[in-house]
Amino acid sequence: MTKSTKTLHGAIALAGISALALTACTGPSGGGGTSTGSAGGGAITYGTTDKVVTLDPAGSYDGGSFMVMNQIYPFLLNYAPGTADAAPDIAESASFTSPTEFTVKLKPGLKFANGHTLDSSDVVFSFNRVMSINDPNGPASLLANMEKIEATDPDTVVFTLKAGNDQVFPGVLASNPGPIVDEEVFPADKIMDDDAIVAAKPFAGQYTIDSYKKNELVNFKPNPDYQGLLGEAANDGATLKHYADPNNLKLDVQQGNIDVAGRILTATDVADLESDSNVKVHKGPGGELRYMVFNFDTMPFGAKTPEADPAKALAVRQAIAHLVDRDVIASQVFKNTYTPVYSYVPKEFEGATEPLKSLYGDGSGKPSLEKAKQVLTDAGITSVVDVKLQYTDRYGTSAADEYALVKEQLEKSGLFTVDLKSTEWTTYTKERRRCLPRLPARLVPGLLRRRQLPHAVLHPRQLPGQPLREPGRDRRRQQAAGHHRQGRTERAAWPGPGSHRQGPLHPAPAPGCPGDGRRN
Repeated sequence: MTKSTKTLHGAIALAGISALALTACTGPSGGGGTSTGSAGGGAITYGTTDKVVTLDPAGSYDGGSFMVMNQIYPFLLNYAPGTADAAPDIAESASFTSPTEFTVKLKPGLKFANGHTLDSSDVVFSFNRVMSINDPNGPASLLANMEKIEATDPDTVVFTLKAGNDQVFPGVLASNPGPIVDEEVFPADKIMDDDAIVAAKPFAGQYTIDSYKKNELVNFKPNPDYQGLLGEAANDGATLKHYADPNNLKLDVQQGNIDVAGRILTATDVADLESDSNVKVHKGPGGELRYMVFNFDTMPFGAKTPEADPAKALAVRQAIAHLVDRDVIASQVFKNTYTPVYSYVPKEFEGATEPLKSLYGDGSGKPSLEKAKQVLTDAGITSVVDVKLQYTDRYGTSAADEYALVKEQLEKSGLFTVDLKSTEWTTYTKERRRCLPRLPARLVPGLLRRRQLPHAVLHPRQLPGQPLREPGRDRRRQQAAGHHRQGRTERAAWPGPGSHRQGPLHPAPAPGCPGDGRRN
């Protein structure tokens, strides 16, 4: 069999996800690898260790879920393979009509796979729903600059922004909060179950879902009614196969059982596969940032600890930023497929600077024990600080080595002891949904920026071939009438401890969550 060249849509976030994929030069059994890549040229199989949190766009902000959403839901704006600028997808036009107004006109005749009409009412419903549900695992934070959205007629919506001239906003519409859902299928106030979504077929992307077994196997079927930017699917269908063990993913690549492998193989596995004549490694640019997050309530000297002291808590974060050796993590754990970052914006972006390089460590990007000691001493911290550090398997098995090295670096200083634990990603997201609305979370230093890593397929928005109302319709039409409304892929490292992202505040934590008086 010949190498398959068909493509599916891979995940892409606002900052851009790196594109490194492995393609087997012999196709999977069943003949999927014999296609030349033209439309109708057979099916393709894509393997990943990423996991789906939910198919509901209001409830997830992760690569595994977005990978599937990219295939099945339409977007107002999208990214053509090989480009970095958001362009109209199911929109006919989209532009700023004033500094604080972004107007989108839909293409005529849009519909979902279940036959329901797709119009401006669905668009308004989709974005308002993300904001109103505001799920802890969802993307509502990306819509922080959206004041409101209105339908001015069945084909037109106007976004009113809080701050004008937001040049990032078009990219937001092409990212996690951007999928347009069927108002007649999705509840307005809660997350919808995956199986119920699949059964209702509220799809209007390049593919629909033919069969679905969560985090095991998804079969996609080309959507003949798709009118978006990506055009007709370049195959007869696609299968997304989830792997619990990256070793099995690597083995299936080597044996030609799958066409494409993406997230997440270790840097060592990628290097090994590069030497395999039957496997081709594709690398492309990416700008995914990886952060370390402190909980301002439960961290050492946090607001809800007996020894609460904001100045000491800040000193702890700053000392950790002074101590972590990003270069060592990049080289030892990731074999230089990642590089250190000293900003919230990857340096390849126009206008980006590296302010954190001079603020922390020795001023040139290296760690500084002396500065770490000084900042703790100045804050009146004289004893060893106990830190609880937790990570998930979301970023692959390399995360264990990565955080073991962070633990080693911190403890070697003599300033910290580290209690290191891990949690399986799907368990973590369930707990996060239960606890986070009652637990303020702050974003602190990130870690490494990815160069060339086993993360997504081919191009971030390019999968093998490319994957996919009646009660309430009259009500919706009345509402609409009423308004008339790689180069080098890298990953980020430890931005500064002084910055944070604050989660929703609630009066009391849920039972069993940090801060409820039972456990921390």
